[in-house]
Amino acid sequence: MLTQQAHTLQTRLGPLAWRSSGEGPPLVFFAGALANQDLWRDVVARLEDRHRCITIDLPLGAHPWPVSREADRSVTSLAPLMLDCLELLDVEDATVIANDTAGGLLLLSLAGGHPALRRIGRLVLTNCESYDKFPPDQLKRATAVSRRFPRLAGAGLRLQLRFARRVIVSGVAATGLDRERQESFFGPALRDPGVAEDLIAVTASFRPQLLLDAAQAIPEFDRPVLLVWGDSCKFFPLADAERLLTDFPNATLVPVPGAKTWVPIDNPGVLSDAIAGFVPVQAEREVSHPGWLPSS
Repeated sequence: MLTQQAHTLQTRLGPLAWRSSGEGPPLVFFAGALANQDLWRDVVARLEDRHRCITIDLPLGAHPWPVSREADRSVTSLAPLMLDCLELLDVEDATVIANDTAGGLLLLSLAGGHPALRRIGRLVLTNCESYDKFPPDQLKRATAVSRRFPRLAGAGLRLQLRFARRVIVSGVAATGLDRERQESFFGPALRDPGVAEDLIAVTASFRPQLLLDAAQAIPEFDRPVLLVWGDSCKFFPLADAERLLTDFPNATLVPVPGAKTWVPIDNPGVLSDAIAGFVPVQAEREVSHPGWLPSS
């Protein structure tokens, strides 16, 4: 395994932590709620011998420090932030890989007309929000509490992270979570209430209509899309992936038997093999992608 170099990326919301390792066509990884770059650790280890692997921590509850107090932490701000990162890192023909909340944000970003959409060569999604599941049914109560009583929601989240880790982990990972990654994912919000507040602010802004409206851009997205989907996820069942498979014009679905929401934890081998077969080792072009933007 190569050594990942840690960096700080200055964004309009404040600094974000990111890492890079390997050389070759770029893979850019974003983790969802209560996860960070360590979610992709075993996947990156299998791919960094032939790709540049970039992991970026979004402010979704497992990031190392809070974003700026004045920052807009709504989903309509975080979705284009992902594309801002591609511009700031100056990556071209990137394969953007996301799961869970980050996947939903990525789908939301497709409809925004961001100029950095041209930098995306391919998408890889594991179990994530889509269509009207923003949030999924199991999290609608948490979203309502986050919207009406954000301080109470933040305190409740931190209590869960301290005393109910097994419940959280069992809901998203069939294979469990080692102690090192538990500390990586849950430690930041316990050490700094501001980190938990960032996630609560994002959660409060979930609204199904946002992703339903953005879904109009899915049939227009002509780049290759790979869906690697755990078939035992209670939040985002395989039927969600099958709907995306139908609506994206150039998509492939790889079901992962027994995996839950955190496919990179449950079966990093299947995920990394699927990515390796999906992304050319040699860049297909040396110039920027000619561009796709949704029609207005």
